[in-house]
Amino acid sequence: MSLRSGEAARRTRTVFEAVVALVGEGATHFRPGDIASHLRDAEHPIGAWEIRGEFTKLERMELIEVDPELAVWHLVDGASFSIEEARKLA
Repeated sequence: MSLRSGEAARRTRTVFEAVVALVGEGATHFRPGDIASHLRDAEHPIGAWEIRGEFTKLERMELIEVDPELAVWHLVDGASFSIEEARKLA
């Protein structure tokens, strides 16, 4: 594993953990800007466009899904993050 893929996997996990936190606070859906605000408040800023890229990885990992009509994402029931899977997508 390269340092770069490890860093990318950690970033993906950070975004996933922010999604889980927002859902835990009662959010039923989210957008990249919601995650950016959450991470900024946690003093871990990541740009909305970078988060959108992480959403693509999380979708491929089947952890989140998009509602194309409303342009919002939802956490998949029972979603569990795998660092190994994230490294494959890095």
